This record gives sequence, structure tokens and C-alpha cells, in this order.
Amino acid sequence: MGEIADMMIDGTMCQVCGEFINEEPPGYPVTCGGCGGFPDADMVVHVELDGKPPKNVACPDPFCERKFVSRQAAAQHWVDKHGD
Repeated sequence: MGEIADMMIDGTMCQVCGEFINEEPPGYPVTCGGCGGFPDADMVVHVELDGKPPKNVACPDPFCERKFVSRQAAAQHWVDKHGD
């Protein structure tokens, strides 16, 4: 893989836009505040549970109780499971 792809995979850069995250890379893909992952990209706080990123984003369907790591994952779930 290329260097940029590797930096997106390890969390050095935003997985959506490629913006650099101002923190030590956590070892997994992250999304910056501009793309909707964190409210402020300069104050990113990574909390790992059992080596996995936390699931803080709920499915847009109010009756679905699934939670996801990012808004992008929640949106993809919506398309796959709740879409027409």
C-alpha cells in the first residue's frame, strides 16, 4: 500500500478527507471533526476498549439500538438494513 493509505489505517490521518490528526496515532482509522467524527480535531481523545475504538454513534433509526464507531459506518448500516 501507499504511505497515505498506511497513515489513514493507523490513525495519523483522517480516514475520510486525509487531514492530519494532531495526536499520537491510535493504531486504527479515525475521522476528524470536519468529517463528523469528533467535535474538535485538535482535541481528539481516543478511548480504546479491549483494543477496539469505542462505539458512540447510534443508528439514525430511533427503533434500532445498534451503535457504530463512526457516522459513516452508521450511514452504511442505514443503507444496508433500513434503506428502501
